[in-house]
Amino acid sequence: MKSDEQRPGRTLTDVTPYCRLRIDKEGRWFNDDRELVHPAIYRYFNRCLRMDDRGRYVICTDDQMCAVEVEDAPFVVVRVEGEREDIVVHLNDGAVEPLAMDGLWVGQDNVLYCKVKGGAFHARFLRPAYYQLAEFVEEEGGRFYIQRGGERCYIRTGKGP
Repeated sequence: MKSDEQRPGRTLTDVTPYCRLRIDKEGRWFNDDRELVHPAIYRYFNRCLRMDDRGRYVICTDDQMCAVEVEDAPFVVVRVEGEREDIVVHLNDGAVEPLAMDGLWVGQDNVLYCKVKGGAFHARFLRPAYYQLAEFVEEEGGRFYIQRGGERCYIRTGKGP
């Protein structure tokens, strides 16, 4: 796949108007309200996902860019594992990465989120992953944190970091 810089005359504002792609809050992709279930296509779309200069989600392929409507977060955390010092998150696209403690927050309706993909995107914790991470969470004075290496990493509330 060529990057946008390698495509003379194309910018992320050149979005194909007829694509109807959507990601629901569970991380499932849909095209014209039909779920995309083929594993290779699902992984490909996740790899091609970008954010344009207007803050819209798009997929960028070699021959087109399509807008993607995202219900909540473009990725979801499906599982959490590890030890207190080495917590990793498993994402819906198959990626496994260390939990970025500075990018962890609780949003509206007590939904837990974290930054993923080097901070480029955020991910919503699915309920099972939320409970798995809760095993590491401590509370003092109404504030929640995860103790790591002698340091308290507080979980923010409100809009993301």
